[in-house]
Amino acid sequence: MYKAFYHFNKNPFQLAPDSHFLYASVKHTKALTYIEYGLNENLGFMVLSGEVGSGKTITIHFLAKQLSEKFKAALILNTNVDVDQLLYMILREYGLETVNKDKANLIETLNVFLVKNYSEGKRVVLIIDEAQNLSLKALEEVRMLSNLQSGSHQLLQIMLVGQPELLSMLKKPELRQLNQRVAVHYHLTALDKEETELYIKHRLKIAGASINLFTPAAADKIYEFSGGIPRLINLICQAALVYGFADEAKRISQDIIQQIKDDNLTIGIDSEPEALSGQSKNVQKLSGDSSLEARVHSLEKEIVNLKKDLSDHTKNLEPEADETESPQAGQLKQELAQERNRNARLIQEYKLLKQKYDKLLRN
Repeated sequence: MYKAFYHFNKNPFQLAPDSHFLYASVKHTKALTYIEYGLNENLGFMVLSGEVGSGKTITIHFLAKQLSEKFKAALILNTNVDVDQLLYMILREYGLETVNKDKANLIETLNVFLVKNYSEGKRVVLIIDEAQNLSLKALEEVRMLSNLQSGSHQLLQIMLVGQPELLSMLKKPELRQLNQRVAVHYHLTALDKEETELYIKHRLKIAGASINLFTPAAADKIYEFSGGIPRLINLICQAALVYGFADEAKRISQDIIQQIKDDNLTIGIDSEPEALSGQSKNVQKLSGDSSLEARVHSLEKEIVNLKKDLSDHTKNLEPEADETESPQAGQLKQELAQERNRNARLIQEYKLLKQKYDKLLRN
């Protein structure tokens, strides 16, 4: 659909984290610098926090790919698990055997693995994403894993990644020992207005498209409606490309972005985002699928009615055109044929769009 129309080699605003698309804003660069410092200095726990959609996951995916061969990293993404399940997941991520072993044996297996890597000059890193979903008991278990040592050498470095709720959890009395071990912490905040435009251009460039596809005014609107949150920027831009494709627009204008907000297709906004101040942005969560489905059905009904009106109109005009041989009649025939072709193309494009939306709704 719009991928071919806008000459993309890949979707520039996909929601799945792809480290190739990481935009190295000042904030994300600082985050990577802090984390790399903690890793190279073999410090204690590291924490990367940020609002929903601020770019935490794509940052750690980028980091994991950039680690040298002396590091052996495991990335845990599913944290809706209990303590024992978490331990199993950690061992599996390191490729260790986990069949028919109790907790003591699992920890011993992990310890042997850590000692072996240390003897080979390798550093083992454990990265836990969405750590705010872990229970206090699970977080305490993670702290205990950091006690695995060889003499005075720490064998396992641990990085916790999560939403601001994680910071609140770490301040609880039950986790004071873990909190005291946090040597590096960085909190990702939203992009500013200039960074938002650069972010859009960066992703367009990676996708092989013109970086000027979105007008500056459109980028300003996107910042206004997203508050500079990368995930919301992606959602708005995806919707804008669908709208632009349907309208055969060569560039995405501020009017298209405004239409997305007016239709409430992608995000719902009850209030304007706060000015950048280091605090959380007041951006409402994504709207539900019901508004999207209603929009699709409304468009479908509108197109069917337009098709019927066009058919009736052309039937009434064609006999008149056949009875005259004037140049105006020939021009009318040509315009009617062009309108039929355009209508047929619109119906086909709509069918493709509806298939994609139906698939999204099912997922």
